[in-house]
Amino acid sequence: MLLTLVAVTASAQDFEVDGICYNILSEDDRTVEVTENPNDYAGDVVIPGEVTYDGSTYSVTTIGKDAFNYCEALTSVEMPAVTTIGEYAFCWCEALTSVEMPTVTTIGDVAFGYCSALTSVEMPEATMVGDHAFYYCSALTSVEMPEVTTIGREAFSFCSALTSAEMPAVTTIGYYAFSDCSALTLVSMPEVLTIGDGAFNFCSALTSVEMPAVTTIGEYAFGWCSDLAYIHLPASCTSVFSNPFVYCIELKEIVVDENNPNYLSADGALYDKGKTTLIGWPTAEGDITIPQSVTTIGESAFESCSALTSVSMPEATTIGDGAFGNCDGLTSVSMPSATTIGYGAFYYCSALTSIDIPASVTMIGDYAFDECSSLTSVYCYWEQPLECEPEFEDEVMATATLYVPTGTVDTYRSVSPWSKFINIEEKDYSGIAGTPQSEVTVKVIDGAISIEGTDGTASAPVVEVYSAGGQRVYRGTDSSIGGLTHGVYVVRVGGTVHKVAL
Repeated sequence: MLLTLVAVTASAQDFEVDGICYNILSEDDRTVEVTENPNDYAGDVVIPGEVTYDGSTYSVTTIGKDAFNYCEALTSVEMPAVTTIGEYAFCWCEALTSVEMPTVTTIGDVAFGYCSALTSVEMPEATMVGDHAFYYCSALTSVEMPEVTTIGREAFSFCSALTSAEMPAVTTIGYYAFSDCSALTLVSMPEVLTIGDGAFNFCSALTSVEMPAVTTIGEYAFGWCSDLAYIHLPASCTSVFSNPFVYCIELKEIVVDENNPNYLSADGALYDKGKTTLIGWPTAEGDITIPQSVTTIGESAFESCSALTSVSMPEATTIGDGAFGNCDGLTSVSMPSATTIGYGAFYYCSALTSIDIPASVTMIGDYAFDECSSLTSVYCYWEQPLECEPEFEDEVMATATLYVPTGTVDTYRSVSPWSKFINIEEKDYSGIAGTPQSEVTVKVIDGAISIEGTDGTASAPVVEVYSAGGQRVYRGTDSSIGGLTHGVYVVRVGGTVHKVAL
């Protein structure tokens, strides 16, 4: 009993040799880890492959948790035999410029976080880089990791001097792994399968991405990569979440392999294979019309498209969260078929002056119209108003006019947020999909559709003409549209709709 107790006590002891403190990991295997020094480590430190203590020789295999944490005078470390670096092992070593770790296979969470003087890292045997492992290593310019298969979340975030990342064996990149690496220009990851949320967002200098085997791309994965001009999605890419290309303002071409089973691209936009969901259109600008096949506008699909001025989405029923967020040039929206308007769908659309909410809408998410500070007219078509929290600005509710169906003012006065509008007026709604009667007059004259109230110039309201079957047959600013066959047509002028028969 006594001998057993002595053995256990010995295996738990720390000891110090040549200024380095150790903790015994296993007496049977004769292994130790480097542990904290009460007096801190400083200068250039060499971790031996073996250390002898009390007649026994131990292999030094591990840098323990917090071992060098906050050693602000530590300048370099050599560890020729270490295989594992624990959590926070070198965190906040702000003078550390050089690390040699030729045999390390595992780098723990936050192992080198905030090592702001570290300029380069070679880890030829490493297979796993933990979460936040090199977080805020702002002087790090190059990383060599030929055997790494897994890069943890935020592993290299805010490494603002890092210019390239070659990851020949990596299969998994955690969320925000390279976020805010603002000097990163090239990423090569031939074996990567999964790219996490925001993995490369705010990599504003990124111009080239190679990912021929990728299967999953997380939301905002390449968001705000403002120099990225080209993306290729291989046939293997079967899962794309939200809009991974938010604010990629130079992304002129999204190419999807024709054999991809789930996605296709057209005119700079990314769709699902059936073209029923618009996932992202990062370079949308001017006046656009969403294809009639599209019923869903995906989350953040147009977020931060500042050059987008008007959008018509005749068949879209679902407008996703943040779909048009921060489109600060957007002045006109047509969504006659909408049923769901998501959280923050139009937040910060500061140029939007009028919004039509059709009677078909059954859900409006919180903050849907937050910071839409230029709204002067809000048209609602419900006989029974929807209770919701779209967060109209106080000034909007004080100065804008809310137009409601005839006979419903008192009802709107009793339901939030509509009750907060000072100016509520009744309107005799008619036409199609609950849209208001137009100030513009639409007539048939000599077999042509005539629009009175526009001047036929480029500055006139955009006119769209749809057949009874929903096919758009004209889009422009002419005040007279001829050459159409006999039939019934729907004419959209700005935010209003008319029905005519030729």
